[in-house]
Parts: sequence; structure tokens; C-alpha cells
Amino acid sequence: MIFIRSITAALALSCSLSFFPPIVRAQGLIVQNKSAPSAVGAGPFVSLQGRFSLGLPQQPHGFRGLSIPTPVGKATGDSYEWRMKEGAFTVGYVDAAQPLDDAEISKRVFAGVREGMEEAAKNSGGKLISEKQIELNKHPGQELRFKFLSGLVIYRFYLVSRRLYQMAAMLSADQQLDEGIAVSVLDSFKVLREDGVATLRKEQAAKAEPSPLPQEPVAPRIGTDAHDEGLRGRVKTVLTESQDLSGTWSLQTRKPNSMEYYNEGGNLTRRESYDYKGNLSDLTVFGYLDGTRVSRFETIRREYNPPPMMIARPLGEPAPKYDSRYSYKFSFKYDEKKRLIEKTWIGNDGTLWMRYVYNYTSNQREGLVYSANGSLNQRYLSILDDKGNEVEGTSFETREGSIRYKYSYTYEVDSHGNWTKRTTSKMVTKVGRTNHEPQNIYYRSITYY
Repeated sequence: MIFIRSITAALALSCSLSFFPPIVRAQGLIVQNKSAPSAVGAGPFVSLQGRFSLGLPQQPHGFRGLSIPTPVGKATGDSYEWRMKEGAFTVGYVDAAQPLDDAEISKRVFAGVREGMEEAAKNSGGKLISEKQIELNKHPGQELRFKFLSGLVIYRFYLVSRRLYQMAAMLSADQQLDEGIAVSVLDSFKVLREDGVATLRKEQAAKAEPSPLPQEPVAPRIGTDAHDEGLRGRVKTVLTESQDLSGTWSLQTRKPNSMEYYNEGGNLTRRESYDYKGNLSDLTVFGYLDGTRVSRFETIRREYNPPPMMIARPLGEPAPKYDSRYSYKFSFKYDEKKRLIEKTWIGNDGTLWMRYVYNYTSNQREGLVYSANGSLNQRYLSILDDKGNEVEGTSFETREGSIRYKYSYTYEVDSHGNWTKRTTSKMVTKVGRTNHEPQNIYYRSITYY
């Protein structure tokens, strides 16, 4: 019972402040916009992460991550917003730590949500004018309608296992003429099957697959990718996963970070990168062109990661010439001990993208990262053990030189001496005493030739 009261109170707050901002921030926010796109025939918007679809444009006008505290941990999710000619629409979801769609529990959840929403509306000069129990594919739901001086807001909630879906249509006084269209948008909401989502993810990855690069002739180089990463033995693949210990990440479970594939020469042929939600985000292949080490990558766009903004070129500035065969090319420098001391990234338009410089002194390694304009972007100092693993790392402010943060690391290693588990702790000094606060754990599953 404590859990239900707590979660419904938090959900009511999130509904009023995060999911559906127009209801509480200002009544003037529910405004008709005749120049906005129409919801008629739009979409569908498909969220593979949220496992739902809705009859609205694939690119929302707003996005925010959500986090709601509960006695059994955080309930997290996402929220999306559209501003259409017929009204403003929002849809979002949060996942609790236990199922909520039991008949008795769902009744209490809906009662708590209704109470919280009604109170929020009352504080904004609105009132509840109708409520009814609804259903979506046998999943329990609830619809609430609130009347305000500036217009009408229609809310719908559905409980699917431990997930609560919430959506709203917000119409100004003039937009209420389009209430039928707004309702049809809400009616278009569908929960996607798990197997269907898995299929769509595979299709996305297949479409984003970059074409392979030549593996010969190999450009001369003192080191290899595996050597530069401190890997020992004839490494074939490295799967890296991570788990949060600080309670600050959006995903609290163990999640993948990358999967790397090495050839027998110790160089990368492919990397699969995963985003902060644990979803495949980038596919990169490596090879050689014109006697140079190069890579090519493709990005899988997610509904919660909109396309990057394009910066317009100044008038009169000629368009850069891109080499479509690759994304980046690389150059390397090593010292007499075959340690990497410089790595440069060059874009496929021929311009410098990033330069990494490493300086070694005894058991210390200084790392300097320079941006395309030559300015110092990052500076950090690592203390290494006798195997070359970083046991302490310090990051500095690039201007003042003051310490930004300091971490310590402990390891578990396999029979080849490669670490398979790395635990990170933040070093915090108070009153002359240093405490180690756990931050995260990284895991590596390594296969060998």
C-alpha cells in the first residue's frame, strides 16, 4: 500500500510537471497554431524503446527522459511531445519495479492518478468533467477529461505489466472543433509485440550496415589496435558491458557498450557500439585505402536521439569535398618502446577532427586531446600498474589546471593477463580524508584465436 501511494503521488507530479506541461505552467500554452502541421494522415510514430506506435509524425517536437522515485527503486522512461494544428499531444511511459496491472493494484493506481491529476488541474483553474474506465487489448486503462478556461485536455492511461503509459491531447477553445481528430490520434495508440520489436531492430541494423573496406594492402605501422589498447594474446573479439553503481544512469541493469572484432594481425575490422540505453547505435568497419588506415561508420537513429543539427555554411564559403569511401582516416606515432604517443583523426573532407597525444614518465601517462582548431579539449593523468592498467586517473580543467575529478580502479584478469572486470570508484577528499565512492563496473568477455 505504501508503494502504491508513493508511486501514484510521484506519477501525479510527473504528469503535471513533465509529461503534460501545459496543464500547470500556464493556461496560455494551449494555443492554436494554424501554421503547424496537421495530424491527419501523419505517422505512425514508432518507439521501439517504448514498444508502442501512434498516429503522429515520426519526428516529435520534444523529448525528455523521465525518472520517478519509488520505495523499490526508480521508475524510468521517456516522454515525447508534438505541436500539431489540431492540438498539442504528449505520450510517455515509465517502468516500475513490480507489475502494476493486477486488478486490485491497478484500481488503486488509477484512483491515485485521478486524485493527483484532479488536484493539479484544480490548482491551475481546471476541473474534471468526465472519467471512464477503458481497455487496450485487455490491458486496463483510464480516460480523464479536464476543462480549462483556455481549452480541453484529454488524458489516457494504460497499465501493461509494470509499465504505465500516459498520453494527452491538449486543445485550445478553437481547436476543440478538431476534437474528433484528436481522439482518433489517441485511438491510434498501439502496444507492439516483443517479437515484432525484435524484428524491427534487426531491420534497422541491416539497413545501417556499412559496406566493407579493403583489408589489403596493410599500411605499415609499428603497433596494432590490440597492442595500443593494452590487450595481450591473439585477441579475436572483445564484448564490453557496464553496470552503474552510483544510481545516476538512466539504465540501472548491466548493459552492453561495444563489441569489437580483431583480425589475426591484431587490428580491428569491426566495432558495434551501444548507446546509454543499451541499444545498438553505431556500426563501424575498418580497413585500408590508398595506403592509409581508415574507418567507415553508420548510425542507427533512435526516436529518443533526433538527427544532429546541421550548421549552415557562411555565404560564399565553398562546399567541402568529401571522399564517400570512408568516414575517417588515421595516423599513428610511437616512441622507441613501441608505445603509442600520438593518434590523429582526419575527416573525409581532409580536415583535422581530433588529435590525441600521450606522454610517459615512469609509471605515469599524460593524455592530451586537441580539437580541430588546435585548442586543448581534455587533459588527464593516469597512474599505471606493472601490466599497464590504469589504477588511478585524474582529469583536469583545461584552463585553470585544477582537478575536475579523480578515480581509482581495481581489476580481475584472465589467464592472458587481460582484465575482465574493472571496478571504478570516485576519490573524494573531505577534511583531509579520501573516500572511495563506487561508480560503475565494466566487464569484458574476450575470445582468442
